[in-house]
Amino acid sequence: MKSNFIIILLFVMITSTTYAKVPGFEKIVWDMKIKLPVLGNVKENLGVAGAYSGIVDGKLVVLGGANFPDKKPWDGGEKRWWKTLYSFDLSQEEWQIIPDFLPRSMGYGVSIQLPNAVLCIGGCDANDCFSDVFSVERLQGEWLINTDWPPLPVPLACGTGVLCDGKVYVFGGQTGMKRQVATSYVFVLDLQTANEGWKELPTWPGEPKGYAVSVALKDKVYLFSGRNYNDKGLLNVHTDGFVFTPKINTWEKLSADFPVMAGVAFTDEKEIIVFPGGVEEALPTTPDHPGFSRNIKCYNLNTKTLTICGESPYPIPVTTNLVIDNDTVYIVSGEIRPGVRTPYVLRGIIQ
Repeated sequence: MKSNFIIILLFVMITSTTYAKVPGFEKIVWDMKIKLPVLGNVKENLGVAGAYSGIVDGKLVVLGGANFPDKKPWDGGEKRWWKTLYSFDLSQEEWQIIPDFLPRSMGYGVSIQLPNAVLCIGGCDANDCFSDVFSVERLQGEWLINTDWPPLPVPLACGTGVLCDGKVYVFGGQTGMKRQVATSYVFVLDLQTANEGWKELPTWPGEPKGYAVSVALKDKVYLFSGRNYNDKGLLNVHTDGFVFTPKINTWEKLSADFPVMAGVAFTDEKEIIVFPGGVEEALPTTPDHPGFSRNIKCYNLNTKTLTICGESPYPIPVTTNLVIDNDTVYIVSGEIRPGVRTPYVLRGIIQ
């Protein structure tokens, strides 16, 4: 294997500093100083949802994704997928753009941070879901795509995934775009024996789900929220939570409710899972949509309770990824209302 191993107008200055208290941390300092650069001859980058993202060689990378460049969905706008690589040098604070980088216009896959690469798993465009797995790396100052990875057993988009103890786990999602149906797939890839391919594991004791949230903490994997849906009008928004113990291949249902669909999460060493934002209630896609939650929720694994432990001063996007780098989290672009993207990177510095 060749691999070497995150549009509401703002009436305040986006460079201002605000604090949100989170149990387990003194505070998180949030800002929106990083913004996707202009691409081509457009006046402003609209941002993308469903982009792959991670940190490679000290650079925050944002890849692919989709938006509505001409009209909003309630005005009949069509979603467009992209092939672009955006690279933000975290030390120099400079952007690099490669417009035609990905093998195809795609998004809504799973991003896994590896030591020196971002592993991109599955995804889709307007017509199809993909089983492709590849890593985005940097060699001698050049960006490259490493396709020396086993594909998923099935095409999959809108799922979620984590890295735990050297193994990559992928949960749920959908296998097609013409018939969008949530699934209950659980796949694992052992990075030490990646040539053996993905293996299917027992699923969680609940409904199928896409747009779920997952994290790994110590030797366990956690799966939250999401929604069950099909092409016949079914839409069940989930607030459930499950924990998977790989050593014994078993699932356990958590007792709390987790209204965090399509959101992001990260963990700390004090056994707290932090959920910035998420969809708390599914509302119609209209110009009057109030936007998604700004609440920051914390789940304490010791007390088994979920509390609202803070609030972001800025919109928290969904259908995106969270990238963590030491004491800093990046929530990369995404959508702040249905059909409305943000070009900003929401950055939280943990004090």
